[in-house]
Amino acid sequence: MNNASAPYLLDGLADLEPARRRQAVAAVVLRVWETPSVLLREIPPTQALTAIAAIAAGLPGAANRPWLDDRLQAAACPDVTSELAGRALCALDVLVGRDRESVPLELHVTDGEAAGALLDDLRDVLMDGLRQGR
Repeated sequence: MNNASAPYLLDGLADLEPARRRQAVAAVVLRVWETPSVLLREIPPTQALTAIAAIAAGLPGAANRPWLDDRLQAAACPDVTSELAGRALCALDVLVGRDRESVPLELHVTDGEAAGALLDDLRDVLMDGLRQGR
């Protein structure tokens, strides 16, 4: 994964074998969770959010969500465990500033209300995945 647009990153993830896809997104969320400052230096917010969305897309709770389009479905992380869902949830909290170690980020979006709703929905799906306990 690199500093590219979300659609490009999703296409790249979809091209990976499932095990490599899981490894790629797991590495990103682990780095963001362990060292939030990487968001400013090594891992662009777009890349972190794409990894989080791919993990959420691999959970049963993502079914029928309006944000689960064909591209994201193709890039969905296989075999999401509660541990991975928890790490993605922590990375999401870092990204949106809910974690005390968060770094100040400015995400520019055209519709802040829709973006907030999407982030909340991703959080809900990840919370459900965490509760599954597999």
